[in-house]
Amino acid sequence: MISARIIAMIINEAYFTFHEKISSKDEIDIAMKLGTNYPYGPFEWSKRIGLKNIYELLVELKKTDALYEISKGLIDEL
Repeated sequence: MISARIIAMIINEAYFTFHEKISSKDEIDIAMKLGTNYPYGPFEWSKRIGLKNIYELLVELKKTDALYEISKGLIDEL
């Protein structure tokens, strides 16, 4: 479950960044792959896992910790 939480948070933070018009989805994916050596960027992960699955996990996590506030950008894309 730790890996799922980490990936969900990375995806959520990427949606915050994209929604605030800081960078494009492609640029965020490239930066994460090059900067962290992850096999996929956050938006690529969200397509593979399913954005609805990410959202549902974040909803459950938010019930016990406000740290898991869900990005409006992520919600808008559902």
